[in-house]
Amino acid sequence: MKDKKILIIQTAFLGDVILALPMVQTLKLHLPDAKIDFLCIPQTADVLSGHPDIDTVFPYDKKGGDKLDKFIEVLSEIREVEYDIVFCPHRYSRSALLTYYSEAKARIGFDKNSFSFLLTDKVKYVQDRHEIYRNLDLVKALPGLKYDESKVSMKPHLYPSEESMKRVDHLLYRSNLIVFAPCSRWFTKQLTLNRSKDLIHKLILEGYNVALIGGKDDEAYCRELAEKTGDNSLIDLCGKLSPLESYYLITKSKALITVDSAAQHLGAASNTPIVLIYGSTDMRFGFYPLTSIHKIIENDSLDCRPCTDHGRDKCPKIHFKCMEDLKIDEIFLMMEEMIRSV
Repeated sequence: MKDKKILIIQTAFLGDVILALPMVQTLKLHLPDAKIDFLCIPQTADVLSGHPDIDTVFPYDKKGGDKLDKFIEVLSEIREVEYDIVFCPHRYSRSALLTYYSEAKARIGFDKNSFSFLLTDKVKYVQDRHEIYRNLDLVKALPGLKYDESKVSMKPHLYPSEESMKRVDHLLYRSNLIVFAPCSRWFTKQLTLNRSKDLIHKLILEGYNVALIGGKDDEAYCRELAEKTGDNSLIDLCGKLSPLESYYLITKSKALITVDSAAQHLGAASNTPIVLIYGSTDMRFGFYPLTSIHKIIENDSLDCRPCTDHGRDKCPKIHFKCMEDLKIDEIFLMMEEMIRSV
């Protein structure tokens, strides 16, 4: 197993990439001489920057232009390396095809992949198991590996550069900070503007400084939220920080309040207490802060929850009670309880 060349293919969202890092770290602990590369989309590549266990990051832009040309181009790069082992935690056909055509002798992925017949080793995808454990199941399936539980790294490690840390420190000079991430790619996982506004008012009233974080796609939401809030002390950093900068900001805060989005996984990589707000999803799908102190708030009185494992563009019941009926005071009390316990 010495000096193996390993590739991990995870071309899903930012949170999925973060949750694949324990795979990388555990593989490196078991195979310290291995070369480990990572293939992801350009939007998530930043979060892997500076990671000492990753040799090369291959950004693969799946969207726009000629998709076939892009597929052939990245496949050529993969085949040029001549990988011995390819792990495919991403459960979609294009990733399975890249895995298969890599010509690696060991091609390991989940049985839930629609092209799983192209894999040499299939691992059962357990729906209610945490994603980190599911990904580590792939490592266990590597033929010839003597898996040692004492060499398992559960918490994702992130490495913001000194320049990134200085930039965040320059942008942020306030103490008693709460980082708030209300947005998601999916409407039904996102806190409503009115609920977000009420929560921010409560936090500021109780003496906290609040910083908003999110991606470029969340800027319009956060801009409107800042206008609705009408308080100049609110710090809107949405779209202004890279994922690693957002992570560093979270480490400087008293707590992170977030919906079920990539921010919770950035938080789980830190030692910061997390209040996780679930809307249409819940923890049964395996996405929650496994490695960080946290509390979950959700409306568990609804028989329509969870309505999806990813999220929807609108509430299928129209009422959206999973978010609309959440109590702001309860969120605040959960947060304060955790802060006092640390």
